[in-house]
Amino acid sequence: MPLSDTSIKNAKPSDKPYKLTDGGGLYMLIKPSGYKSWKYDFRLDNTRGSYTIGKYPDISLKIARQEHREARELVARGINPKQIKVQRKVNDDLKNKRFSYYMNQWFDKQVLAESTAKDLRQRIDKNLIPFLDKKNLDEYTTADLLKIMLNISDRGAKETAIRLANIVRRVFNEILVLGIISSNPAQGLAELLPKPDRRIDNNFGHITSPEDLKVLLNQIDSPSAKQDYAVTQALKLMPLVFLRPYNIRFLKWEYINFDTNIIKIPATELKNNKPLDVPLATQAVAILKNMRKLTGDKEYVFVANRGNDKPLSENTTTVALKRLINPSTNKPFGTGYMTSHGFRHTASTLLNELGFHPDIIELQLAHTNKDRIRATYNKAKWMDKRTNMMQAWADYLDSLKAGDSTSLISQKLSNA
Repeated sequence: MPLSDTSIKNAKPSDKPYKLTDGGGLYMLIKPSGYKSWKYDFRLDNTRGSYTIGKYPDISLKIARQEHREARELVARGINPKQIKVQRKVNDDLKNKRFSYYMNQWFDKQVLAESTAKDLRQRIDKNLIPFLDKKNLDEYTTADLLKIMLNISDRGAKETAIRLANIVRRVFNEILVLGIISSNPAQGLAELLPKPDRRIDNNFGHITSPEDLKVLLNQIDSPSAKQDYAVTQALKLMPLVFLRPYNIRFLKWEYINFDTNIIKIPATELKNNKPLDVPLATQAVAILKNMRKLTGDKEYVFVANRGNDKPLSENTTTVALKRLINPSTNKPFGTGYMTSHGFRHTASTLLNELGFHPDIIELQLAHTNKDRIRATYNKAKWMDKRTNMMQAWADYLDSLKAGDSTSLISQKLSNA
């Protein structure tokens, strides 16, 4: 006869253990101590086995029957029901994992260029992990995640915030599929964030006026006393080499040849996955040699904290640019005036206006448009032209700072 809640409650311990059967191999074992537990006896591969469902009253009659039904289904499929607890332990372990565990699993499955992966990893480690590892996965709400993303967006990194919000959504989707959470709190998160100002070309604020560039360069040359020396030198080098901020931050000493005065960026560090040679003007060489006195024993050129070998963090140089003081207002230039990436746009615009060959400019910017940069060009000849252009550009910037924007550049144009 099947058990009832009343019969179970009224069952008293005896001198010896005894069973109260419920049918189908399910029973309650009552020990002399009064301890009551649910068990299921089964036969699998001609071998008897016993599966302990759990203690009563923690496990009620109703739940015991549900567990028993699940266990019987496994036995019918030739599976030992003890696997239920093994799987539960695995599930519990997964539930106890923090966000970083699943983020790392997601990241390891991505197929990315080395430079892209390194940059994305640093953004994740800085902007997500410290904030998303604070609580259990099922405790996060959309409002919690939005607050984290707005912290990124509010400092001017709107594109980064949207991109990371989409990554968070994908990671939580995987957690949802695993059954660890019942809904994805990051669904629609990116749509809640402020959109980048498309009035700023590609969201990379830049200047194209020689007069504005003069003001900016002189401001860079006169940093505040609080600004780290490495940040100042990185800002000085940016206008001279046309490299993306990532390549400045992760510039390694092994890439620089002071005998030939060339930076050789490997293909793995560039978006187009092609190596790039950057001829160095004498002004750029001087900056790098000054840095070598301080960080020459490190892996990276621009290391802010001398106690470690970590490169400058994301947005460090752009934030420094925002803080520069506009001499006409005595206030910081702020967002939208110039970004680290904007130096590339500025150089491209002004070099084209100054009459340099567009293909030389595109080559130096690592914009390898096959329709324009023809394979039949003499590479050595074009390297000479690129070298001349880089020195002419550096001299032009010096002349701008000194108040003369024409004399030196006109001398160089005929050779470039």
